[in-house]
Amino acid sequence: MGRVIGYDLTDSTAQISISMQTAEKEEVQSVPVFAGSEKYVMPVAALILPDGEVRYGEDAYDKKGEGGQLETGLLSKAASGDEKYESLLKGFVRKSMMLSSVMAPMNEVERVVITLPVPDDRYVEAIEKATQFLRDEGISVRITGYPECFFYYAMNQDAHLTMNKIVLFDYNGSAVRTMLLSTRTDMRPHVSMVEERVFDLPMKDDMGFLGIARTVLDSEIVSAVYLSGEGFEGDWLKDSVTYLLERRRRVFQGRNLYTKGACYAGIDDRDGNPMLETCRFFDDDKVGTGIGIQTEMDGQEVYVPLIDSGINWYEAKGMTEFMLGEDQEIRIRMENFFTKDIRYSVIRADAFPKRPDRCTRVRLKVKMTDVSTMHCEAEDLGFGEIFASSGEAVEADIYL
Repeated sequence: MGRVIGYDLTDSTAQISISMQTAEKEEVQSVPVFAGSEKYVMPVAALILPDGEVRYGEDAYDKKGEGGQLETGLLSKAASGDEKYESLLKGFVRKSMMLSSVMAPMNEVERVVITLPVPDDRYVEAIEKATQFLRDEGISVRITGYPECFFYYAMNQDAHLTMNKIVLFDYNGSAVRTMLLSTRTDMRPHVSMVEERVFDLPMKDDMGFLGIARTVLDSEIVSAVYLSGEGFEGDWLKDSVTYLLERRRRVFQGRNLYTKGACYAGIDDRDGNPMLETCRFFDDDKVGTGIGIQTEMDGQEVYVPLIDSGINWYEAKGMTEFMLGEDQEIRIRMENFFTKDIRYSVIRADAFPKRPDRCTRVRLKVKMTDVSTMHCEAEDLGFGEIFASSGEAVEADIYL
């Protein structure tokens, strides 16, 4: 059973956690920036020294006096497609990942889950490039967002903390991002969802935060409240903490929630979690529709799945091959997870040569381009030695 790493990466900071087997159970522990220290947050930075050598993280700032060029904002700059910053981001990820070796050898790592504040397609592509070296070593890499990591963190705490809704306040010093986690038990399987809101809070203002907390909590029954982000550091929460503790709410503060949540997600990917077998998680990045094709096999119409509901849209892709009917239609079947409504969309393959029924093999590739749009590409593969491929392809966008 290999170890799992959870990696929280933003433009300014990074944190790492790792699964550790104890005598009783597998635990998730934060990885320190320096062995034996209690510093767990590292700056995302690179220093290019005059001789071309590159230093990363804390080392970049320590060596700044030696001259060279300090580079920050590596993630967003790499996401812009700049090859220089793609290389620097890869170097930072590789260097920072090695920190976990103080707790366990890297050759014991089986999978890595990287979490981003907002994983849009540009950021996901940048991370995929930066982590290719892990895949080359046989390590599974998955990318997800903060809401899912909040869900996994919360659901891996004591059961009494999950009896009602759960709230996260994430304060970066200028705005508070709130996440309200609730579970619909009237559905089978149960569905957990996060409702997000963002409130401006330009300075550490106890009464200002109290107003935000009341807006979110006054009408809700909440078991636990989590405070995350560097903005909550310091002794400035007074009246708001008193309010948060009302109605027997449990309140927790820390900056490692996302990295630990990512690690729990990886553990659950590896092993499955009995607590979550009857529960599905959805947020704004999850595809709410199961997608496949209707085709014929051995004289019977069958459904071939391509994209499952509940997957992050930026991970959602599928491919299959099938024999095309004489009508030259590709029928896409879509079933809404919540309503169970089923509808069909038809792609016409009129560009393909007209051939007898089931004498054209088609390769169909599908990929989500956002949470509600799927791009399809169907390619004519011909039919063995009887009909050569025409090289024709048809493309279409389907809106879910």
